[in-house]
Amino acid sequence: MSKTQLKFFTGGIVIAASMAVLMAVSFQGNMAYYVEVSEYLSAPKDAPKRNTRIRGTVVHGSIVKTPGELGAAFEMTDGTDTMRVRFHKELPDTFVNQAEVVIEGEMGADQVFEAHTLLAKCPSKYEVEIYDPAGEPA
Repeated sequence: MSKTQLKFFTGGIVIAASMAVLMAVSFQGNMAYYVEVSEYLSAPKDAPKRNTRIRGTVVHGSIVKTPGELGAAFEMTDGTDTMRVRFHKELPDTFVNQAEVVIEGEMGADQVFEAHTLLAKCPSKYEVEIYDPAGEPA
């Protein structure tokens, strides 16, 4: 192999390795891990609890909106445990009673979770409708 070919080969290896590292880092940054409400509440006291993503369901009738202010206070549950949450930004249209939500933030000193991110999925929009070919409701 000549010196020129060796330089091109070495350069290609360096470029390929750099691209692999960049792809791995970008994929890791975009991965969305979350815990359930009961997992978060049962974590050891010394476990880091900043910027944690938590998944649960909005407790029916728990949404409290203050007139003139963005956001809401509500409770969320995973069926086992329940926690109180405050969110101070614009609420998504899909944020309703019994919606599945993923929040991100940290627990306040008053034991109310202060969410800075809220993602909501409206259950009725994503349920599968059963269709009977005979035209009868299933």
